[in-house]
Amino acid sequence: MSQKLVIRNEIVKVKGRVKVITIKKDEFEKFLQLRKLRILDKEYDALMPSIDSLKKNTIDINGLATLVQQATSIVFLYSGNPNQVSPAQMVLTTGSANISLSYSGSIGINSQGVTVYLQVLEENGSWTFQYFYVGFDTTNSSYSVSQVELYVSSSIYINNNPCGGGASGFRTNLVRIAYTNTPFTKTSDSYLFIMWLIEFQNIPSYLLTVTPILQNNVYIYINGGCYYGTGYKVYFNNGSCNFGCGGNCPSTGVNGFITYIQDNNVILEFPLTAPLGAGVSNIEVLLCATTAFNNLPTISGSTSATLTPPVSGATFYVAIATITITYQVS
Repeated sequence: MSQKLVIRNEIVKVKGRVKVITIKKDEFEKFLQLRKLRILDKEYDALMPSIDSLKKNTIDINGLATLVQQATSIVFLYSGNPNQVSPAQMVLTTGSANISLSYSGSIGINSQGVTVYLQVLEENGSWTFQYFYVGFDTTNSSYSVSQVELYVSSSIYINNNPCGGGASGFRTNLVRIAYTNTPFTKTSDSYLFIMWLIEFQNIPSYLLTVTPILQNNVYIYINGGCYYGTGYKVYFNNGSCNFGCGGNCPSTGVNGFITYIQDNNVILEFPLTAPLGAGVSNIEVLLCATTAFNNLPTISGSTSATLTPPVSGATFYVAIATITITYQVS
């Protein structure tokens, strides 16, 4: 017989906040300021508006599910889009033709675009990735807008050279992750700025591997494949082995997953099969994760659980041990 047992059910919070600002052209110099952002213990300057008074947007649950599914496929299945994909785009719905603000590395005069800065924070083993998207239109155009949509993508570099494979960068599609119904009008004598903050919060170290790292200005992304060792390994304690990450207990990798939407959240599950013999009263399971990054140190983490089979007296059964991650939107 078989039985589904949950090793861990973690919640990663996904939040979005946004505001729309129009200013007179002569206010430009004092409006944009260099602000300090942090990548762990290092600071860098970002030219951007104030992040005060941001208001709640709507997270696109279907877009988030697509992003999680595609990014996880790249990390574990080495499957994705090998072509360049824009890091970000904002689509403005007007009364006539929609306006698209495409990715630009910086904000300029007489131009339109979107730039994105990243802040990475860690406290007591819990990680937060904050993405600051700045949409701008400093042209003489004028229009009225009823809705703004934010599209994002993730990029992961895979290097399998030591394992007989090649090296390549893969990307997710450009997917809508958030939108806001905030009517406004841009006039020909004003500049438009849209300040959008997307956050992934409450991430334990062993879940960084399955947290989509969105494309950004500071080129932080996951380095995957066998060369870097990014991925999961799960150990089962049989009572006569060294039970630890890198030990000699029976182990397995993660070769499959499923994603689905439930109660307006995205669920990601990794099923792991553990054959158990007769008379086993419990099984200890250890999940070990390694995530290598570009422009961040390699981060390792682990979690363990003791699973008690709910059925006694069976001569043999298989425990389908499941790691479940819930991406809770707000």
